Amino acid sequence: MSARATLDGVQFAAAARRLEGEFGVADLPRLRDLVHDHAGTVRYRLTGHQQADGKPAIRLEVSGTVHLTCQRCLESMDQPVESTRELVFVEQSGLGEIAEEEAETDYLDAGQAVDIEETVEDEVMLCLPMAPRHEADRCPAQGAVGSDSGKPRPFAVLSQWKKH
Repeated sequence: MSARATLDGVQFAAAARRLEGEFGVADLPRLRDLVHDHAGTVRYRLTGHQQADGKPAIRLEVSGTVHLTCQRCLESMDQPVESTRELVFVEQSGLGEIAEEEAETDYLDAGQAVDIEETVEDEVMLCLPMAPRHEADRCPAQGAVGSDSGKPRPFAVLSQWKKH
């Protein structure tokens, strides 16, 4: 197993560095457990900068498409992933002092290295719906319910038993 890529977020931000890359869905173990299949890639871009108040920060952008299981028909469906998040670095002692109104900003411990794969995987997982479904008019299951699509209706047999 190869070593995972990490970076020092404070130095990355101070140097205004930029890093781009991609991960295959199959390479992200926690995401792999949530998807229909392991096809697809997730692209990422990390851009370091200093915020107006001088705090070091990284802008994380992720994009791609993963295949989820539709909860209506249990077939594969494409789920686009697009997200931009600001990650701000503060000293561990300052994490407890963050005001509630700043709760929408993501703060990380300045003393901890940032695991790139884990951070990208976290962001992708946060973008996924809890119960993915095709749009109602595009779901194969919706066309089969109550129609003459030729597909057997799952509970048709039960209705025949009820008649006897």
